Amino acid sequence: MTRSLPFVLLVSLLASCVTVEAPPDPRGVIKPGQRMIVMVYQSPGPWIVADPDSKAETAMKLLPLGTFLQGMQEDRINDLSKEIQPYLPRPRYDQAVEAALIRALKAAHGGAVQTAAEAGIAPLQRRDWNEASDQLDWRRKYYFTEAGRPSPRDYSKLLSLDDAVIVEVNLSFGLEPDDQERTLPLLSAASRAYRADTGRMLWSREERLSDTTSSSTLTEFRASPVELTDRLYLMSEPLAVRIAAGLARDTGLVPAAAPILAPPPEATFVNGAPPAISTAPAAVMPPAFPPPSVPPFSTPPPPAWPPAAPTETAKPQTGFSTH
Repeated sequence: MTRSLPFVLLVSLLASCVTVEAPPDPRGVIKPGQRMIVMVYQSPGPWIVADPDSKAETAMKLLPLGTFLQGMQEDRINDLSKEIQPYLPRPRYDQAVEAALIRALKAAHGGAVQTAAEAGIAPLQRRDWNEASDQLDWRRKYYFTEAGRPSPRDYSKLLSLDDAVIVEVNLSFGLEPDDQERTLPLLSAASRAYRADTGRMLWSREERLSDTTSSSTLTEFRASPVELTDRLYLMSEPLAVRIAAGLARDTGLVPAAAPILAPPPEATFVNGAPPAISTAPAAVMPPAFPPPSVPPFSTPPPPAWPPAAPTETAKPQTGFSTH
């Protein structure tokens, strides 16, 4: 009689057979001084996850049946999200993230960092690049993308972008339970960098930022939706800083060289008061920093010529000469 493998061991064996191709090393893919265009695309609606996965559901997702199970779960989440969506205000999290991300990247990169408008991309084109029927369709099309797969947004159609790298941020917002079964505001971003001329992905990263100070339940957020949107909006700038830091670190961005300025002379104070200014002639003041290992030299004085006698038409000069 053969004994069947325990369920957890079976799942572990099946999972170990899956090989994930490591993404290429992104270091150096963005050249010093290369133009970067930042575009943040926001989900058309919230993503409200009410219940955490059970251990059985998490294990089942590793099996071939997991795709079907995950699809059913996503449909339930999408229905709940649409139910709550009409009651939520719609702050522009994307604008807040984009502004903070551009500021951070300008400090980390020596080249131009532009918005879509500054790069000459029409608003209608940006709308087309973020087209989706609902938030679930948007997540499947834009948020989750396989490594090495070209962007679903074809940037190569705009020849004016060929020299640039596109920094694309797909921004999701909503609620998600944590391991303590608290329902926390969550702002997450799937960020990628693409070569605009070929659409090839150069870098990919996901950042998730949740508000662990929140103690409100889903029912309480339904009663006071502004509480949720305010908490999400406050996380916009910290999320952008994380994205910029990850991109700069992973790709090895080189900031612009700071101008070299001569340091100001150091002041020496005696008993809290500046020293008295010397009135000695400059000729008797020793040089402050004599050149090291170079012997001092002197130039013989010019011959003393007798002063010329002033003419009758000579007049005293005033002001500064321009010659």
